[in-house]
Amino acid sequence: MSSNLTIHPSVSRIILHGSRGPANSYRPDSDIDLSLIVDVQPAAGQTDTELLRAVWETTLDHWQAGIELDLAIVFDVAKCQLKCFDQTTWTMPSCGKGGVDCFGLYKIQKGFGGTVINAGVQVKLMYPCLKIWERG
Repeated sequence: MSSNLTIHPSVSRIILHGSRGPANSYRPDSDIDLSLIVDVQPAAGQTDTELLRAVWETTLDHWQAGIELDLAIVFDVAKCQLKCFDQTTWTMPSCGKGGVDCFGLYKIQKGFGGTVINAGVQVKLMYPCLKIWERG
């Protein structure tokens, strides 16, 4: 609550991962890794990129915690509904696509500058992760 975590209406799930997540192996200077999963459906007159940036800005512009937030906006490109992010550990049977490049990212921090698709991103590298919120 003290971080003022604010999310855009397009976010369907929030996933916590990294050293401050279930791995619980963080250093005092570690950031918080959050993935905001969105169903990309832009409003009339809005591009996907505009929507993804709005989602990113909604959260990062309101963040007030003393711990840095490492934020990624995640969207489905394989039409699998990203059910793998509902798991706490990687299991190949839970993914019919092999877990590579099945999602896209929008990120504009830590060396990233926008949308990343087909870059060899592997879902299993996001584990352990924990779904901490889902739109009801």
